Amino acid sequence: MRLRIEQELVLLRRHHGDVEHAELNGEDWFRVAAYPLPAGWRLGEAAIETTPVIFKLAATYPTAQPYGFCLPTGVNFKGAAPNNCAALPASPFGGSWLLFSWQPDGNWAPTEQAEGGSNLLSWVRSFAHRLKEGI
Repeated sequence: MRLRIEQELVLLRRHHGDVEHAELNGEDWFRVAAYPLPAGWRLGEAAIETTPVIFKLAATYPTAQPYGFCLPTGVNFKGAAPNNCAALPASPFGGSWLLFSWQPDGNWAPTEQAEGGSNLLSWVRSFAHRLKEGI
């Protein structure tokens, strides 16, 4: 694992606890076990307050900004399927996932230090903006 990824994984775990990392085909994948959701999200018919979320980074990270995050297939907002999503073909974490089209708002500006500027923590926090939109 690259040093930058190690440093950012430590930072992410400080704020989100159980975070897994896996490498697949030169890409780094992450799984946050219990990401908090705004009211209205469901898995099937059941209301959920947290969900696992996964995402991957290109080998050129942090220069290349991340794109997209995934929630389990079957997630919906008040019974409606979310917009701008597609089935994820495969991940190192198994299961069936729905890829949300998403990228950071504003400028992606990583700094030399992992804790400054744009990083995995700011990336993961940005998911809340998309999830507040509902569908």
